Amino acid sequence: MYKLQVRDDMSEGVRYTSAYLPVYSVMGRLSSFLMYSADCHWHRDLEFIVILEGEMIYHVNDRLYPLRNGDGIFVNANRLHFGAADAEALKRRRPPECVFLCLLLHPSLLCAHPYIETRFVNPLLYDSRFDALFFPASAEDWRTQALERIRVLMELTMQAPDDSVLEAQSRFYDLMSLLFANTVALGNTVAEGEKSALYRDDLAIKQMIGFIQKHFNRKITLDEIAHAGAVCRNKCCRLFKQALRKSVFDYLLHFRIRQSLSYLANEKSSVTDVALASGFSSVSYYGEIFKRLLGISPGEYRRKLRDGGPLPLM
Repeated sequence: MYKLQVRDDMSEGVRYTSAYLPVYSVMGRLSSFLMYSADCHWHRDLEFIVILEGEMIYHVNDRLYPLRNGDGIFVNANRLHFGAADAEALKRRRPPECVFLCLLLHPSLLCAHPYIETRFVNPLLYDSRFDALFFPASAEDWRTQALERIRVLMELTMQAPDDSVLEAQSRFYDLMSLLFANTVALGNTVAEGEKSALYRDDLAIKQMIGFIQKHFNRKITLDEIAHAGAVCRNKCCRLFKQALRKSVFDYLLHFRIRQSLSYLANEKSSVTDVALASGFSSVSYYGEIFKRLLGISPGEYRRKLRDGGPLPLM
């Protein structure tokens, strides 16, 4: 299984595929992620995804983007996001495979001069209207050009990431010029007050999720979680619903169960040890939540893991 390197503040430690540029370009499969879902995360890099086969749901802040064969998406810097199988498909325990191309490019590649950064790069990066841009395969406008430029840049950086530095840089400028012309350049900028409020909400949810991921293995309260984000209890609950489509404690339970799966792989740990290490107060409650989410008991999951049988999905 592939696991992202997600830090306590939910930022991803990106392992660039180029030795000389902050560029990450790979072909991935959704089935390589635990439960057909990447961990929720953010990074400074600009992200581009193109679906080659199958489908998935892309979560960006509080919006969902269904992506199918041929579709693409741009995820702006510092936005919470992750890709996952459709919830209904997961309930059937047999989600279809999704094969996709993933390209990450750091904004510093565009900042050859402070004027370029101030005039063109930052206005796009910090505009909440452009948290993500969806490029449907069926588009017949500038988004078709964007998809084509993304594909070419992906192919270039995957085949020869270190022999095509200048061409990759040039094509990145070309792509971002197209995005800028069809977003920020059209006017109607976001008011500073609205921008500040959106920034505070974004920071709050990152801090609260980071708190859960750091302290999941002990008893934590809603007041503690809200305090971590410097918000009241009601706003804490609202931000979780908006960003993750889950209540605070649903997210906490899901996260604890996900963490417990790696503990179950260690045969030396009893199920009771796994339950307590994952933050559950008792092995019976752990077993109840585990079976509710995965359809089998922790012991059955461990046996399937040992025997190499098909594992249930959450």
